[in-house]
Amino acid sequence: MRRRILLTILLLPACSYLPEAHGDFINTPNVSRTVGAGVVGEGVLEVEGMADIDPGDKVKSIIKVNAGLGPGLELAVGFGPYYSAGTGPDSHGPGDVTLSAKYKYADGTEGRPHGIVEFGTRFPTSDTGPSGRKGETDALVATTLGQAFGDYSLLGTYELGLLGDETSATVVIEHAGSLAASFRLSPQLRAFTEASMVHEPRASVTEWFGGCGAGWTISEGFELQGAVQFGLTDEAPDYMLVFGFAYELGPILPVMRGSGL
Repeated sequence: MRRRILLTILLLPACSYLPEAHGDFINTPNVSRTVGAGVVGEGVLEVEGMADIDPGDKVKSIIKVNAGLGPGLELAVGFGPYYSAGTGPDSHGPGDVTLSAKYKYADGTEGRPHGIVEFGTRFPTSDTGPSGRKGETDALVATTLGQAFGDYSLLGTYELGLLGDETSATVVIEHAGSLAASFRLSPQLRAFTEASMVHEPRASVTEWFGGCGAGWTISEGFELQGAVQFGLTDEAPDYMLVFGFAYELGPILPVMRGSGL
C-alpha cells in the first residue's frame, strides 16, 4: 500500500506539469516488453524477434510475423524457437505458439492520443520446462495509450492475463502495467525508460521492474533493439537482458490493401 501511495504522489505532480500535446509520437522499441501503441501498415508484412535472458536461470525467445490486414488492424502469429527453464530434465527446447490481434482505435490526429487494444492467446504446444508442461492455454487483453509532448512521448499500458491452471478448473488472474517515456535521439536512434509491475492477486505477489532500452535503425524497415530490465522487489528477477529486431518486408499483401484483386 505504501508503495502505491508513493507512486501516486510522484506521478500526480509530473502529470500537472506536462506541456501541451504536440510533435511526432515516438513509440517504444519492441524490447520494452509491453504492447506499444502502434500497428503495422495496411497490407504490410513484418517479422520481429525477441529474446529475454535471465542470466543463469531462464531464456525465452519468440519470432513473430505481423500482418496489416486493414486500417488499424494487425494479426500476429508467433513461435518460440528456443526456451530454457534452467537445469533439469526437459528444460531446453522450443517454446509455445501465440496468436494475437491488435486494433488501433486512436490514431493521434487532431491532438488525440495514440491507442491500441490487443487480444492474444498462448497455446501450450511446448513440452519444455514448467511453462510448457502445464498444458493450459493462456489469454490476455491489453491496451496502450500514448501521446507526444514535444521531444518525448509518454505511454501507459495495462494488461489483464487469464492464465490456465493445471491444478484446477479455475483461471489465474494476472494484472500488469507500465509507464514509459520514449525519446528520439537522432533520425536513426530512439530510446525509452520504463517502470512496470506484474501482480497476481491469488498468490499475493507483486513484481516491480525498472528498465531502459533503445532501437537503432540500420536501414529502411530494419531495426536492432536492446534493453535491460531490473527487478525492484525481492519477488522479481535481479535483472534481464532483452534483445530484438524488427524487419518490415513492405506492402506485400495487395488484396488486404484494397487493390480490387
